[in-house]
Parts: sequence; C-alpha cells; structure tokens
Amino acid sequence: MGGFSDLVDDMDDMVMDSLSDGVAQYLSRTGAVLRDEVPVIVELAVERVDDLSGGVDRMRTHCVQKRLLQPLDLKGSFLMDAKRWHIDGIADDDGDLITFYVVP
Repeated sequence: MGGFSDLVDDMDDMVMDSLSDGVAQYLSRTGAVLRDEVPVIVELAVERVDDLSGGVDRMRTHCVQKRLLQPLDLKGSFLMDAKRWHIDGIADDDGDLITFYVVP
C-alpha cells in the first residue's frame, strides 16, 4: 500500500488529466529535452504586479506537476503547440503543483 505522498501524486494526476489544456515538452536552458508529455494547465491574462514600479502586466502561466520537472531548471522552457514558452518566474508553488509565468 502506498503512502500519503503516493496518494497526493495520484490525486494530482487525476486533476491534471481533467483540467490540463494539453501537453508540452519541458526543455533545459540549452534546449535539451528534460521531459516529454508534461500535462499543462494554461491560464491567459494573469495579473503580475511589478514589485519595483507597481505596474501590472497580463501574463500567460503554465501550471504543471513539480515532480515531473526533475531536474528543475528555472531558466528552462516549454514547447507546446510548436511554440516555445520561456520560464519568466514562479507565480505559485505549493510543493506539488508549480505555476510559472512564461513568455514567448
């Protein structure tokens, strides 16, 4: 019988199966493929406040299962629908799911 972390992983798999907007390749900063077929929840026009200027930008985010991104490269990118999206920061990280701000 699996432990609690296995149950959380199973729950995250079910959530991503039902809510994901597709799959992406996870790439390192050099473009090497680190993981194929990563389920991604895409959100458009997410507000991001600039801490220095106080300005608000509208950003795209990609939410993925953190355990699938090993090794974690915060300068990496996602290839989704033939377009490369570069990680531009972390919007949220609960330890299981991580949401990145991404830019073309």
